[in-house]
Amino acid sequence: MISVIIPVLNEASTVGPSLRRLRETCGAAEIVVVDGGSDDGTPAIAGRYATVTDAPRGRAAQMNRGAQLAQGDTLLFLHVDALLDCAWSAAVLAAVDSGAVAGTFVQRIDASGVAYRVIERAANLRARRLSLFYGDAGVFVTRDAFERVGGFPQVEIGEEFGFSRAVRALGATVVVDSTVLVSPRRWERRGIARVTLTNWLIALLLHARVPPARVARLYDVV
Repeated sequence: MISVIIPVLNEASTVGPSLRRLRETCGAAEIVVVDGGSDDGTPAIAGRYATVTDAPRGRAAQMNRGAQLAQGDTLLFLHVDALLDCAWSAAVLAAVDSGAVAGTFVQRIDASGVAYRVIERAANLRARRLSLFYGDAGVFVTRDAFERVGGFPQVEIGEEFGFSRAVRALGATVVVDSTVLVSPRRWERRGIARVTLTNWLIALLLHARVPPARVARLYDVV
């Protein structure tokens, strides 16, 4: 079984439609929503479609808590505003059956424009060539691999970097032939160029081993 784990914080306007589609249209067997302290009713809405728990605020802490509660032998970590096509579960199971320990999906941004197509291409190339997976495109991993690397590192930002490095040392990682539709809301709210350049700078600094606590200040201002 695949368990879908979704960290949330104040997503009352998004969580209902996203979980309903995942449960009713795509047939997810188990969904675990981990709330980081919402004050807008998010947990109550999520409870209509998923198991809901809480954890200290922060994606790493929330995702690790979800993994503890989940029952599946494969774990999928997904942002609440990301929409998977309904071939996702078959694609993940096929990848795991073929020996992959972790992977992600082909990313497509839910907006028109050349800039978004460039961002997509860069993200998909990074995932394929570097086996570096970001949470906005979804990350799946076998429970065995997740437990062997100790889950997501408890850092202020970039938990996917350390996790990707650790898990790819255990075996094959893949980009499966299934699409995740990524919300453009952060780019729209703060500007495509500003957000994209800041994201690239954050990735460069984390790759250079700059302490995540210092890097996180950049994220907070964009």
